[in-house]
Amino acid sequence: MATKKTRSTAVAVQKPLSLTKVGDGVLADAVGPGVELAKVLGAGGEFVSQEGVVRITGRSYATSDGVVPAAEIFYAKQGMQRAHGPWLGEADKVSWIDEATGLECIMLREHPEGFLRGFVGVSSTHPLFGWEHDAVPASLGIEVHGGLTYSRICDDGPNPRRRLITEYRRICHVVVGEVPLQHATDHRAGQGQWWFGFDCNHLFDVVPSRVGDRQSLMGAGIEARYRDDGYVVREIRNLAAQLAAIRDGHPVPARDGPPLPPIGLKPSVR
Repeated sequence: MATKKTRSTAVAVQKPLSLTKVGDGVLADAVGPGVELAKVLGAGGEFVSQEGVVRITGRSYATSDGVVPAAEIFYAKQGMQRAHGPWLGEADKVSWIDEATGLECIMLREHPEGFLRGFVGVSSTHPLFGWEHDAVPASLGIEVHGGLTYSRICDDGPNPRRRLITEYRRICHVVVGEVPLQHATDHRAGQGQWWFGFDCNHLFDVVPSRVGDRQSLMGAGIEARYRDDGYVVREIRNLAAQLAAIRDGHPVPARDGPPLPPIGLKPSVR
């Protein structure tokens, strides 16, 4: 008996659309309501949409604290209420190569909770390649929001057979430029990197899915806040600068931005 054929949902069958030709109106329709596309800067580029996830290339991304020369920008309709709060309009993933250090960086939203995470990748020649995050000596001077909470080799690289909803959660090499997804496997950057990361899901952080839960637990003079895309990108850049200094045998530079929350406040259990 013949089997019923269904259309593939692989990324490969999704034709990227040129933003130069179709305009931002089509992109806005694909992303959906509640997203402020003023954060997507520039002209031209491409986007592809599948199963409620949109991937944009060839554009920069504006955070609350500056502009990221983004390689990839992802918006996902699933998992988070966008109607209220300072997270309104923020992307769900932004990946780029840090101009100051050459290191690959990712900002990623954790679903369904809605808080942001930051990651920086180092190559196999880096002194900390393969180190567990909780084994990195404090004497090296790495300081990042809440401390390091992630250390892992690259996820599987971009794959034209993988659904876009999986691609946007991948922590792996950054795909640079206006790269059609069906050719993504031609743009893998060689061997795996080791990624270090941090979370904004600590006692002193407001988590969108649990607004108000944290503040009642805080002591006098300590305010729980949502860590927005500008804050997280700045922390990613700080981490990249620290890892680059260790790579190059230089003193770790001073952090940019306000002092970190007290490290003694432990992260909540997820």
